[in-house]
Amino acid sequence: MKQRFLEFDYLRGIAILVIILGHAVVNVDRTLPMALQNLFAGGTAVFVFISGFFFHSVFYRRFEYGDFMRKKVQNVLYPFLVISLVALLPMMQVWLGKPGMTLAKFAKNIYWQVHDGYVLYPHWYIPFVMALFVLSPLYLLYIRASLAARLLLFAEACVIAMLVHRPLGNMNVLQSLVYFTPYYLAGILYSMHFAVLNRHHRLLFALSLLGVSLFVVLQTLVFPHLANYHKAALVFDGVDLMFWQKLFLCLVLLEFASWLTTRPENPLLLQISAASFALFFIHPMVLTQVHNLMLPVLKAVHPGALVNLMATLLSLILATAGSYALAWLVRRTWPRHSRMLIGW
Repeated sequence: MKQRFLEFDYLRGIAILVIILGHAVVNVDRTLPMALQNLFAGGTAVFVFISGFFFHSVFYRRFEYGDFMRKKVQNVLYPFLVISLVALLPMMQVWLGKPGMTLAKFAKNIYWQVHDGYVLYPHWYIPFVMALFVLSPLYLLYIRASLAARLLLFAEACVIAMLVHRPLGNMNVLQSLVYFTPYYLAGILYSMHFAVLNRHHRLLFALSLLGVSLFVVLQTLVFPHLANYHKAALVFDGVDLMFWQKLFLCLVLLEFASWLTTRPENPLLLQISAASFALFFIHPMVLTQVHNLMLPVLKAVHPGALVNLMATLLSLILATAGSYALAWLVRRTWPRHSRMLIGW
């Protein structure tokens, strides 16, 4: 019987909300505190941590590479291609309506739109995560290694990631693999040592909360840098402080999710969790429309930090609700094919 980890169901729902929040930021007059922007950004790391946990806790014991990859292609790659095409069609319609548009210009527009490997800006994650899945045999070897070897490899991967940073435009899949692999390994390690870590969860939470606070302060006040770090892989540009903040944040959010399991079941968060991949795929299109309506009004005034924050939270709510409504509609209309269409 498959074990259910309710706290990770909650964590998946929290993770997608954090990801949408990072994209929903409204800061039209640059008054939103940098500390908040640094805290909101980089939520993808939590998704990778969860994937690592489930790779060990669910797939490892009966792992069959062909079946594993077939399901990932059907449930991850196919929706990525479908949503990308849906997003590309309106762009193509706009291009066709431009005066002087030729077939060569049209083809060039398409080429540059998909040049990075994705159409919608958050979807860089899909080429990366598919590459991560392709490398699953390496993670099987990691799990089967000794504890000392696993910890040493994890520490080395963390050091490399904080020096490599995320790629420019998120379009270097190999660099993304190097950067995000420690989060995947952290999820694997948490699953492998679940009993011990869960027994000391309060101490782990306290240390992680301290870590998040420390690295937010360092990135905001001591070594000021806004949001995620991006650079060419082999160019030195300091230490990625966001990397460490998000590593600690995974554990902070997990503790919060674990606390939720002691309360009455939260059906709303569980629904968001179940639809998390669909929300990930769809939210860029919905959020664009939300911001198209909201930003012109805000730009006409000087909103200040509080209004920017409230607008950010409203954008999060509207984008999540709108994306869920669209996902539900697709699921209701094509129940047998919705997973392949939108990942749910």
